[in-house]
Formats: sequence, C-alpha cells, structure tokens
Amino acid sequence: MSDAQLSGAQARALILSKAIKRRDDVRVRTLIEGFEGALDYEGYGLEELAISDKAWAGIQQLQVDPRMVFAHPDMLRQHPETSLYYRGIATLSLKRVSSLATSVDTWENPRAGKRLSPSVEVVCRVVRLYNAVISSIIEGTDAWTLENGYRNILATIGISQDGKMRNIIGREAEQAVRDKLSQWIADMGIPCEQQGQWFALGAEKTVRMAYGSEPDIVFEKYNPQTQVWTQEVTIEIKGGIDPAGALERLGAIKKSFDQTPARTENIAILGVVTEAMRAELNEMKIVDFDLYDVVNSKEGWDRFTEELFYHKLRLLPWKN
Repeated sequence: MSDAQLSGAQARALILSKAIKRRDDVRVRTLIEGFEGALDYEGYGLEELAISDKAWAGIQQLQVDPRMVFAHPDMLRQHPETSLYYRGIATLSLKRVSSLATSVDTWENPRAGKRLSPSVEVVCRVVRLYNAVISSIIEGTDAWTLENGYRNILATIGISQDGKMRNIIGREAEQAVRDKLSQWIADMGIPCEQQGQWFALGAEKTVRMAYGSEPDIVFEKYNPQTQVWTQEVTIEIKGGIDPAGALERLGAIKKSFDQTPARTENIAILGVVTEAMRAELNEMKIVDFDLYDVVNSKEGWDRFTEELFYHKLRLLPWKN
C-alpha cells in the first residue's frame, strides 16, 4: 500500500466515523417514534402506497408498528428528514432516488437551513419508491426483522458518505495545493499583488494568477505590444484516489482543458493514475503530477514548481 492510498483510507475512515457518530439514524428514528399524528396506511390504500400484501402481512405478524418500516406521505411532509430512515431501509442511494423520483438531499439535511415542505405529489412519488423497494426486501429475505432494517440504514449512510467523501477529499486537495502555492510564492520572495480576483506576480507584473474552477488555477501573461492578457498555463487538481472513478475525472479534465486556447500549457495534479488514464494523458500531451507527492514531499513539490515557474512561466531564471 502506498502512502497516498493509506492517507486516503485514513481520511475516509475519519469522515465516515464522524458521520456515524452524529447518530443521524437515531435522530430520525426518534422523530418517527414520537410522531403524534395518526398514520392510516390501510385507509390511504396499501396499493396506493406501493406496499405489497405479503410484506404488510409479514410486518403484522411481527407486531411491528408500520411507521417503523413503511414510509407515509403525512410523515414525510411533516418531517422530510425521515427520508433518511426509509431510504436507508430500502438501501437506496441519494443518486438513485434522485433519478427515480426526486432529489431528497435537502430533505435529509436539517443543517441546510429552513426548507419548504415538499408537495404531496413529490412526496407520494418518493413514498411509493421506498415502499416498493422495502416490500421486495421483506419478501426476499428469510425471517426479516426490524433489526435487519436498522442495519440497512447504517450501511446506506456509509455508502452515501463514501460518495460525499470523494467530493470532500477533492476540495481539500485543491485547497492544499493553493495554500502551499501561495506560501511558496511568498517564501521565494516573488512580488505578489492582489488585483481583484487576480494575483499579479513578478516585479513587472506581467504574469497573473487566479484560483477558480475549470480550471482550478490559471496563469496569464501580458503582451506589452498587443496589450492583451493570454492564458499561459492552467492547472486542474483531482484529489480522488478511487481507480473506479479515474476515467470520469479524466473526462472532467478534458472538458476543462478543451476550453483553453491551443497554445496554453496544461498541467494535471492527480490523486491516482490508472493505466488507461496514463495512455490518454500521454496522447493529450498533458504534464501530470502525483497529488500526494506534490503536497507531502519536498521532491514532488520541487518538481512541480520547477516545471511551472522555471520552464513554463519562466518567471524565475532557469535551473541548470
């Protein structure tokens, strides 16, 4: 196992541990248990709620309160955050629910601020999705119990957090490179003056840098003869280390670099490079660096800054 892989595993483990420690599953379960309104499943219509007769009979036999297993429109309208509970029992990802019914991400995030109650139509779509899947799980599992449902919720939280972790790790990678780059510029004594979103570099201020997205970092040079700024170098940072998403990240890099002028030099800083990625990067003639080496090793950082400032931007005298 490489240092980068170990670092990624540690970061994911910490984020997942913190998510489980928040006990969101317990919080929403308490909301359901303490709900004072009457939830009339049979009066509403089991078929209308997408609850199968066999699954309903199984819950009745276990003498489990239906609200602890099946979603109901009245519950979700009053407490949208309980979507986490029923989605968890159904083992559905946020992405899958969004594609089959509607996005419930904001429903399940009470920290996002005040939210409007979802419409009856939208809630019913989600309820039917959850109940149809939960019914199939109950029917297809020998001796299903509510404890099985609770375990499903924790597993689903873990899967959801795994997706969010990729985004978090990516954002942290971008910030780490930006912070280190800004500090290095100061340490090297390179004149740097902020001008709006740009940082003018060098004594003559003919090179400027900006942090953004697509690309993450861009450098432009000023031509005194034409009095025009042109893109000189762009940098894309992709912090994900999961090989399964490598080609998807490469696609995002291509999209960004395709929008740059033909003469622009493009650099990629990557958390992982697979064999398939390497072949495409070589074909695209993109210079790339290993993210872990750039952020964590002097040798990796020196290679990156030498390529950028000495060879591509020529802001500093060439090294022999």
